[in-house]
Amino acid sequence: MSNCNNNNGSKSTTTTTTTWNGSKPTTTWGGSKNNGKKSGLRKGFTLIEILIVVVILGVLAALVVPSVTGALDDANIEAAEARGGQITTMVTRLNQFQPGGASITLTDGTVYTSTDLAPLVTAGYCSADDLVNQVNSGNGWVWTASTRRFTPQN
Repeated sequence: MSNCNNNNGSKSTTTTTTTWNGSKPTTTWGGSKNNGKKSGLRKGFTLIEILIVVVILGVLAALVVPSVTGALDDANIEAAEARGGQITTMVTRLNQFQPGGASITLTDGTVYTSTDLAPLVTAGYCSADDLVNQVNSGNGWVWTASTRRFTPQN
């Protein structure tokens, strides 16, 4: 410990502590201001560190977003194809049983809209929402005679 005189004549005390850490001496300077703690202790992140994290997150988002939107489109197409199968079954039953004399005439390659398929709703086979094309709600359903199925119109 050493005593020093300041320019204004007052005394201040500075403490020097040397410890041996393995084969190297470590010296810490302590005094009344920092109580032996490092004065260079920083809090928070630097601007460069934050920018690097933002860039990494941007790259990850650029890789993930296209695959997620592609999967959503694929799911809508699969759901529309499944609904086409359901509409096929409902039209087949409607034409078999003809409740109230209703039937739907099917022609190969013809596009059927919700209005054309309205007898299904009237007969209670489904609701009007069940006849909406999930891929594009403005489009209808195409009847294909060779596969005997309705498919969503593109």
